[in-house]
Amino acid sequence: MFTATKYFGIALVLAGIPFFWMNHAQTGSELPLITGLFLIFFTREKTEDERAQSLRANALMISFALGYIIEVATTYLHSKGVLTFQLSTPRYFIMLVLTLGILIFYIRLLFTGSYSK
Repeated sequence: MFTATKYFGIALVLAGIPFFWMNHAQTGSELPLITGLFLIFFTREKTEDERAQSLRANALMISFALGYIIEVATTYLHSKGVLTFQLSTPRYFIMLVLTLGILIFYIRLLFTGSYSK
């Protein structure tokens, strides 16, 4: 189950999404969202064992590689005029990596049967 820090991270993400959406051109508007994603990803589980730590580390490595591939692909497609957006700033890359990491970690945790009930 989630700890209080994860609930705080979820609250920051839920508050940060509309704030970032409305003010994405302003520097610092991504701070609540990135902080919430960081708290969700790096907060320990109630029953943290070596397997959960290994899954988290692997999820971070996989999400970093996927995030970089997505960044290169969107930059290339943007330069060819196929896409109208580009992941050009580090804040988008950090949000992408943390989001992918959370998804990969909890999906793998759920399917390995080690998710605490």
